[in-house]
Amino acid sequence: MEKWKRIEIVGDIAIIGIPFGKKPEDLKDYAKEIMSKHPYIKSVWGRYRDTKGDFRLPTYYHILGEKRSETIYKEHGCKYYLDFTKVFFSSKLSFEHLRIAKEVKKGEIIINMFAGYGPFSILSAKLGKPKLVYSIDINPYAYYYMMANIDLNKTYNVIPIYGDSFKKIYYLENADRIISPLPEKAKEAYEIALQKIKPGGIIHLFVEIESKEDPVKEAMKLYPKAFFGRIVRSVKPFRYHVILDIKA
Repeated sequence: MEKWKRIEIVGDIAIIGIPFGKKPEDLKDYAKEIMSKHPYIKSVWGRYRDTKGDFRLPTYYHILGEKRSETIYKEHGCKYYLDFTKVFFSSKLSFEHLRIAKEVKKGEIIINMFAGYGPFSILSAKLGKPKLVYSIDINPYAYYYMMANIDLNKTYNVIPIYGDSFKKIYYLENADRIISPLPEKAKEAYEIALQKIKPGGIIHLFVEIESKEDPVKEAMKLYPKAFFGRIVRSVKPFRYHVILDIKA
């Protein structure tokens, strides 16, 4: 049987990245093998790579097991209640969740734009002991799960805000650190973040770059104040999501 590496485990659910030219039903035998080898897996889903809609969500198809997409996902000592068909989820962001959280200093004011179900906000609150984390998202499901996860992790210095990050941010105090994990809106987010970041503060900006050579170098050319860059993931041939740390 052909094996594919693109598998994510979300709680008790396995998600298979659907290879080009394949259909969800083509993965049924593979799904059976996964559930046989890993009895804790209760459901298997397939996912197409492209995202769509206002909330940048992939298309998912149920393949086998319980027809359920809601679960508890554990990462870096935190628990997250989520439905991956309704909120953006990628385990490839796990490294950045931890890296950024470790950089947070006690007493900071943080703004997390496009916060989703809350992983950047909640882990930063747990590890860094900031004063407040303003956590904004326009997706009503993300807002719901974010509130649930604040309770689940007892991170009550995270302030959930429902609405458009580009508008809600103007009502907030200036921040020591701003996290913007929406590569498709990087340019607009950066311009707004510059208006709300304190002098010497840090902007963590996710950008989308098309490059056949060095995506990080290309990204840093666009944002000359960046002092650190790293490829987060490849989204298409020669197209990458890159994280930049930028000092205001």
